[in-house]
Amino acid sequence: MRHGYVLMLCRNYVFEAITDEQRLCRVLCFPRPERGCCSQRLEVLRELGIEYLYSFGNLLIERGLRVVGKGHSAIVVLAKHNRVGVVGLKVRRIDSTRDSLESEARMLMLAENTDLVPKIFAFTRDFIVREYIDGSTLKHLIASAAEIPLKKIFVKLIEAAFELDRIGIDIAEVSRPDAQVVFMCNDPEKPYFIDLGSARLSPWPTNVTRIISSLVRDCIGSQVFCKKWGEGRVRNLILLSRQYKKSLAEEVRRCILMQIINEIYDMN
Repeated sequence: MRHGYVLMLCRNYVFEAITDEQRLCRVLCFPRPERGCCSQRLEVLRELGIEYLYSFGNLLIERGLRVVGKGHSAIVVLAKHNRVGVVGLKVRRIDSTRDSLESEARMLMLAENTDLVPKIFAFTRDFIVREYIDGSTLKHLIASAAEIPLKKIFVKLIEAAFELDRIGIDIAEVSRPDAQVVFMCNDPEKPYFIDLGSARLSPWPTNVTRIISSLVRDCIGSQVFCKKWGEGRVRNLILLSRQYKKSLAEEVRRCILMQIINEIYDMN
């Protein structure tokens, strides 16, 4: 059923498929829909097994038309796949400076065994069909967390960043984790890196350092995340993150990681 469909993920949702072709074109050829672009992309989606797109998400791109995510190079919309069901569909913007989404898709496939990124079902130059991660962003999860779970959130996020470092994937924009990380079903133990558009292979990835820099920056700048941490603890985290960045051996980095984790758990 296309209308009033109830989706069971982490919660119950009610939404409608986008059936009007003009509205479909506004999504598929965002931000400037063109007839040639729309017909070509619709044909590719049919070949990929996409049956419907849904107006769903917190971002409104125009009146009555919602999407899950919107960035400089792509938007993400909820879709129905004929084989795997509900998926996230990443659509390359027609004004994007990126020529293709294929590199990001390959990065996601490389990281798939970590269970820290969405599973990939198909991809082309203009589309990535992937698992939809239903949950809260880091900012929303922190806003609803008690003090002890807050520490767990930070630790799990840093451990996840270490796993990507370990396999050589470096995400430049992970220094803004609120836009990059979703916790599935609001579970602090299940962080997912949902956007690898800025990722590259590197012999010296520094995701852990970037995550810590972000947490420290928020702590110093706004006092929202860590009101009780204290300057001494924050200074120790900065020093440890610098040591981590300079170290190349995995075992040395793992030891520093444990010190970072202990430092966080020891915070008031």
